[in-house]
Amino acid sequence: MKRVITAVLATVVLASASLPAAAGEPAYGFKLGGYIKADASLDNARIYPGDYRIWVVDEEEKNNAFYLTANETRLGFDFWWDQENYKTIAKIEFDFYGGGPATNRSNPMMRHAYVKLEADNWALLFGQTWDIISPLNPKTVNYSVQWGQGNIGYRRPQMRFTFKVKPGEESTIKLDAGISRNIGLDLDGNGIDDGADAGLPAFQGRIGFGAPLGENGKIAIGVSSHYGIEKYTDLDTDDMDTPSWSINGDLAIKANKRIALLGEFFMGENLNQYLGGILQGVDPLGNPVASMGGWGLIQLKATDKALFNVGYGFDDPDDGEWKAPEDGETYTLRDLNSEAFGNIMYSLTSNVSLMFELAYMQTKYMYMTDGVSTTEDFDAMRFQFAVKAAIK
Repeated sequence: MKRVITAVLATVVLASASLPAAAGEPAYGFKLGGYIKADASLDNARIYPGDYRIWVVDEEEKNNAFYLTANETRLGFDFWWDQENYKTIAKIEFDFYGGGPATNRSNPMMRHAYVKLEADNWALLFGQTWDIISPLNPKTVNYSVQWGQGNIGYRRPQMRFTFKVKPGEESTIKLDAGISRNIGLDLDGNGIDDGADAGLPAFQGRIGFGAPLGENGKIAIGVSSHYGIEKYTDLDTDDMDTPSWSINGDLAIKANKRIALLGEFFMGENLNQYLGGILQGVDPLGNPVASMGGWGLIQLKATDKALFNVGYGFDDPDDGEWKAPEDGETYTLRDLNSEAFGNIMYSLTSNVSLMFELAYMQTKYMYMTDGVSTTEDFDAMRFQFAVKAAIK
């Protein structure tokens, strides 16, 4: 950890805008970015995992819980090189949600680490960054941006090709296609994750269209999909190839300088590695869990300093296709997860913001014993306050 801190401090000292290039040499530059963020939250029932919220725990008796953390604090380093007709961009970024023995001794977690080669209308990317599918995220104070509540997609190692076409003077069609690391669980306990065991990457693609909307607005719409295979041995010691797939839509509308609407929708199977299906990939018999969901957000920039966001999301696994052994044991499915939230983000200074968020969550569980199922709902309220200082 001392080495990490020393390296960060050294980079901060050396970071600058751009370095002048000698005649005939490529221009080069780099900068430090990120922010420092402290979050305090109060729940009236237990929410998993705690510091941030994904689902409500199924406990009959409600218990208040208070959390205070600085783990979302983020540091990033951006590099760029210009040479002839090409521009090379590289990024390294991490936060402190990498685990550790206690929340006040957390480990760094890599978020982004990639290099991208750009030309006029195409780009190649190698490394770890956001998935191609479902590229939008709701504007939440919560660290988990409605994952397991209707928003799918995460960050993973990948190789990506991007191509842009301008059918009109101000409109753009963008095509992204790539392969990514197929990250699964180790359900059969053979020491290798089930995604890697399939011997193939996952395939992702998206086509998007963007155009102006009125004098000060714009619209962007996209359709995306992914497909991958996970391989493991089931309860009958047979090898199984289980697909993971999704079809997704995304829409972002900026009506004017003050109002924006964003949203996404998904449907697919075996989506736990993409944070769908309420993070459930297969049922106890090894069959893929089908799920559908989405989220929507209305954003209002009331003043130059105050930003309001109101949103809703849901993730709904298919309980009709979910199976469990009839062995007398009780098996549990998180059957529906939803969240409604509202927040305000106020710029106290040019780099310090104050944030408050109120969220209502509801998680429905299905319990199955010997083929007989029962359901029960659990809900929780979270009050969250945060202070964020941008590094710029």
